[in-house]
Amino acid sequence: MDPGSNYRDPEADDTGYAEPTRHPAHELDVNEIKAIIQREIEDSLGGLGSKVSEERRVAIRMYYGRPLGNEIKDRSQVIMMDVLEVVEWTMPSLMRMFTGGAEVVRFSATRPEDVHNAELASRYINHIFMNKMNGFQIFYDWFKTALLEKNGIVKVYFKEERKPVVSSYTGLTEDEVITLLDNDGAEPLSNDSYEKDIPGVGKVTCYDLTMREWKTTRTPAVDGIAPEEWMIARRTITLDDDSPFTAQRKKMSVSELVSQGLDFDELANLPSDDSPEYSQGRTERLSEDETYPVNTAERSDVASRELWVTDCYIKLDEDGDGYAELRRILVSGEQSIHILIDEEINQNPFCSITPIPMPHKFFGMSLADLVSDLQQIRSAILRQIMDHIYLSTNPRLAVLEGQVELDDLLTVRPGGLVRQRTLGAIEPIILPPLPREAFEALTYLEEVRANRTGIMAHGRELDASAINSTATGLAQLMAEKQQKIELIARIFANTGIKDLFRKLLRETVENATKEEQMEINGEWVTFDPREWDADMHLNVEVGLGAGQAIERLSNLSQIEETQGTHVGALGFGVTVTPKHAYNLAIRKAEAAGFRNPELFFQDPDTVEPPPPEPSEEQIKMQFETLKLEQEMDMRSNSMELEARRDSEIVRHRAEELASKERVEMARIEMEERVRLGQQEATIEAAQINASGRNEKGESDEQATGE
Repeated sequence: MDPGSNYRDPEADDTGYAEPTRHPAHELDVNEIKAIIQREIEDSLGGLGSKVSEERRVAIRMYYGRPLGNEIKDRSQVIMMDVLEVVEWTMPSLMRMFTGGAEVVRFSATRPEDVHNAELASRYINHIFMNKMNGFQIFYDWFKTALLEKNGIVKVYFKEERKPVVSSYTGLTEDEVITLLDNDGAEPLSNDSYEKDIPGVGKVTCYDLTMREWKTTRTPAVDGIAPEEWMIARRTITLDDDSPFTAQRKKMSVSELVSQGLDFDELANLPSDDSPEYSQGRTERLSEDETYPVNTAERSDVASRELWVTDCYIKLDEDGDGYAELRRILVSGEQSIHILIDEEINQNPFCSITPIPMPHKFFGMSLADLVSDLQQIRSAILRQIMDHIYLSTNPRLAVLEGQVELDDLLTVRPGGLVRQRTLGAIEPIILPPLPREAFEALTYLEEVRANRTGIMAHGRELDASAINSTATGLAQLMAEKQQKIELIARIFANTGIKDLFRKLLRETVENATKEEQMEINGEWVTFDPREWDADMHLNVEVGLGAGQAIERLSNLSQIEETQGTHVGALGFGVTVTPKHAYNLAIRKAEAAGFRNPELFFQDPDTVEPPPPEPSEEQIKMQFETLKLEQEMDMRSNSMELEARRDSEIVRHRAEELASKERVEMARIEMEERVRLGQQEATIEAAQINASGRNEKGESDEQATGE
């Protein structure tokens, strides 16, 4: 309502103020959620038939050099490749800047106690992105998409999949079979038993087992998204967790959806809709590919059947508490939506980059937008030049009517005859020379392209004055030519790349379930990502071009000379510390192109510092302590000698006593032997006497008897 009008709201009070109509918050039912999702999809930017989608389609046509639509039959139809040239000349510089260094990003702690964790997080996140995820390919696809199609989009998430794994075992015992089949989800596919003769044991029953297990993998993931598959709400300016609506439309098999925990029976009954398969952007991208269009006939195995699903991320007050939460809602279908997943999440997974951001708009401009018109103009000029060359080598002919056999004239072959009734009845139509302005126009338009993009074929940017200038001036000229590429790199670094690694860190911290190990400087380090701060500061390490790397090495060498001057004048450790020298060495190695400068230098912070120089009081105390220790050692040695002497005396006395005791024992033993000998002699003599008496008695008895 115009504040200056005389209109008065009939429901207003005496002050003219009327309470706005308020709708009480309530819990949304399934039909309301479906209606909201359907409306957001239909009204989104980048969807089917939108203006952005058409501009991207044109950019792809320009990149591939497809017909412009203004071709004339029987005339030259050549096409200049300006869009391809500027994109392909920009890519090497960008890839070198972001993948040529030791690390893409570096985290810094927000608290003193997190310094060590920040270093571990930097090493680990860079490692899993560049090595486990093939970060080079992700960057290449992401950057090229942005340079060609306005915005490049990637998705950061934690992938959890449950897949079957078939394993085979031979020669198992019964206990081993039972142990394997006790695992959750283990399912035997075949189990054959046989007798095996084992030496020393005998015949034993063995088993050959083939089984299927369900393995669940949980890993961080980053996926590049084709622009025609991505949508965003029209009212969105920046891509963050408060974005009202973003979505990815993609084709997935029933098996892939089941691996994410969805019900097979529910998916098997969903209708197929292949209308997104033939969207303008998708057909333009794949129309010349031999694998496109695909056979859309449904396969007999339901698990392999493909469905188009839309992965939506929307701010929605679904529970009616008055606050719009960020939710992930996975739906299938185009006209009739079916909800597959509906869950609350913590962050929007999408990250966007654009080479030329436009204020207060989400979609920026691509390099293709800058040079598409130049490609059309330069193609038109080149076609005219080619037509002139064709006519010059194959000129039009003037003939006298009725004096030339036209069939002979139209049959063009080497050595062919043309019959004419009158000499001179045939003569070529001489064209004027090709005007040099045509080539000047091409050169001028190439300069316009370079001014717009900062990109020109190698060597063309060096004019005569630059060639004759000093090395410093030449380096400055090269740096100026790369300013626009550097600006694009800075924009990428401080927008999408920073968001990507920040979200990758958060996903790792929130979803880690165990400790991890990583090799650092030749040593394996164990750490727990769950202990990290997910909100650590982040700096993107943007590299340099070759020319700038040489310049930076020269500057670092000058700094090294300055450091040497300070060390010579003030001594090492005053203005130049070991950490300063280490930082300089690391930067020189990075500028030289080495990804792991730690292989050459050790961080002084990781080395135990030497003990400080003692004071006079400490020296005196150390001297007194040493003197006391020496006295104690002397006393100890004296006591030890005394103890040894006493021990020797005791030993000698013991030996003497032992010797006397042995002599006494020998004497006693000898006496005992003598005594025993005497006893034995006495007993023997008694026995002899007794036997003599017995013999004498027997003789008397015999004599008496006789």
